[in-house]
Amino acid sequence: MIILLHLLLLTVAPFLLLCAGLNHSGDDSETFLINAIVGKNNISTAECWAIEPGFQISNVARTVGDQVLALGNISNSVMIIIPDDNGMPNNGGLHNGAHAQWVFALTGGVNVSFPQAPGGFSVGAGGLFISSDILGTSTFGHQSIWAAGSRFIQAPFPGGVVVNHTVVAEHACEER
Repeated sequence: MIILLHLLLLTVAPFLLLCAGLNHSGDDSETFLINAIVGKNNISTAECWAIEPGFQISNVARTVGDQVLALGNISNSVMIIIPDDNGMPNNGGLHNGAHAQWVFALTGGVNVSFPQAPGGFSVGAGGLFISSDILGTSTFGHQSIWAAGSRFIQAPFPGGVVVNHTVVAEHACEER
């Protein structure tokens, strides 16, 4: 687990500023926008969330002045490797999220679409999103098509309680 967390921090942390939008809020924090897959009225769709609190300026030794974002608690994380034998993308078919969780794309990338709702989004290497359309919240779920050879981490929220956030838009976040 320690190796996995170390890999996660070394691989994902440098990309946090690149893979989601930052909005200046006029104080010492920055808003972190992220695409979230949600289940509402038994339909999976995308929302744009602002994680709360946003980035804070660190006062901890060796990171003083750096921007830090609290990801909340996570538990039982797993790393998944999509085979790249034939170079074909992996179509996971329609499915619900296994857990309410962060999903970190370490390499490769994913296209997410919805069978019952318009829109979708893509996440490339170094990007992340939240999946929370677990069984009971959506009838058909969503579709994830991962690039061949993708590596990603699923990091569930303990007890299914997602990180603090505000819904900014009832669709995917705008590309930045």
